Amino acid sequence: MADKFIRKLQNTLKLSGFVVRREFCNLICEKFLSEGINIEDSDTFENCIKNLCERLEKQCVNDKSIEKEHIEQAIEGCFHSGYDLHETVFSTINAFDYPTTLYDPDRKLYLLASTKPTFLSSANSKAQLFIDRYLSVLHRTQRNFKNKLAEQDKLTLQTVDFLLTLSHKTLDKTLILGCLTQVTEGKYYLEDPTGLVQLDLTHARYHGGFFAENCFVLVNGFYEDKVLSVSTMVLPPGEEYKDSRPFFGNVNYFGGLSNTPLRESKRLKEYLVKNPHNMILFFSDVWLDHPLIFEKLEMLFNGMHASPPVAFVFMGNFMSESHGSENIAIFKKLFKQMGELISRYPILVNNSQFIFVPGMSDPCTPHIVPRLSLPKYVVEEMLKCVPNAIFLTNPSKLMQGTLYRPQKEEIGESLTRTIVSQGHLSPLSLNALTVHWNFDYTLRLYPLPHLIVVGDKAESYQGSYKGCQLVNPGSFCDSGFQFKCYIPYSDTLDDCVL
Repeated sequence: MADKFIRKLQNTLKLSGFVVRREFCNLICEKFLSEGINIEDSDTFENCIKNLCERLEKQCVNDKSIEKEHIEQAIEGCFHSGYDLHETVFSTINAFDYPTTLYDPDRKLYLLASTKPTFLSSANSKAQLFIDRYLSVLHRTQRNFKNKLAEQDKLTLQTVDFLLTLSHKTLDKTLILGCLTQVTEGKYYLEDPTGLVQLDLTHARYHGGFFAENCFVLVNGFYEDKVLSVSTMVLPPGEEYKDSRPFFGNVNYFGGLSNTPLRESKRLKEYLVKNPHNMILFFSDVWLDHPLIFEKLEMLFNGMHASPPVAFVFMGNFMSESHGSENIAIFKKLFKQMGELISRYPILVNNSQFIFVPGMSDPCTPHIVPRLSLPKYVVEEMLKCVPNAIFLTNPSKLMQGTLYRPQKEEIGESLTRTIVSQGHLSPLSLNALTVHWNFDYTLRLYPLPHLIVVGDKAESYQGSYKGCQLVNPGSFCDSGFQFKCYIPYSDTLDDCVL
């Protein structure tokens, strides 16, 4: 009976386009029998095989040989109502573990890259960094122009070389998408892969956001004598998650062992329904050398002991001043002291995650992003007290340097609109914030998440655009010990203070 079923199974899978070795067919047979499935019934058999093929297709194994792990994941999905074996309700992923995706223009989909990036970048990587950013913004803008504008309001999107072929042109319902660059001191240009054109910004009007060097913008105006006199400059349109997601197919763009992005996790959705009041606390600039810091943290832990949050997320800098590597022993001592404080609250240790993200002045790597996690030497004593503490990399800390800056009361919404429209955590000149060329993709925000937390030294602010919230908790030690509480079920943020 088993041999007959294995031959039938192998032939049926082959007709569906999957060449599965006999040993794996034998594994499938054993799993079906162990689950009490009646494989002799033809309807049951067809339903099981159909479900199995759907699971294999979702793993994007078209161009790869089917291995044991593919079979096991497909079977797991069949027997557990769509749950993934590695699906979780809480996951932390370091920047250097993010998956790399590449756009396939023929299939119009993002696919996982076959090779992993390295720290030693080639000379072409710097140019490719901006080309990839440009193409991502271009695809979103083209879709927006095509889908969202009424016929009578249709705008035309053009490249820079469109202007270079003309002696003069008034751009009425035509917009040029490009990157703001400063080729020579005091002179701004608009650049894309087709060329660059000088800009005259004397009479330019700016709408909705920060406009900094290396930002991508849409402009119109009057072109003459190889200069584009800009009348209007706007940021590219953002794109909601539901509109971006189809272009990633079945790829887990988020990262982790699961085949499903955590945002679409079935377990997570059920968990949030059952635990609607669970929260995550965010703190920025937690200076461990502040004279009141441990007193305030003790007050916090006492208050949270009866109702532990899902996670405490502590963002650096972890000292008020950058002392350099010569005082790293002080750094180590402070983290040991924090570990000893946390260990006095066993309920929190067992039920909450303690997450630490380094700031730009913390001792890990030079002033470059993504930043490595805090050195093991610094945190080893703390880990003895709190073994489940998590030390993550830092994808970015946004710095501001712009040619146009909104009013103070507009900063939250403007910064949110800028980051979302650029689809990048740091859409600035590499002189303002150095980026590992091969790892620029770790700073991209595409598709959009529910929440972006920026550990900025500025006053607390928050904004929302295209279904994505951005928040800066404010400096914990420098702003009266304030922090933010995020409730994932309702996707809401609350202001807190000690």
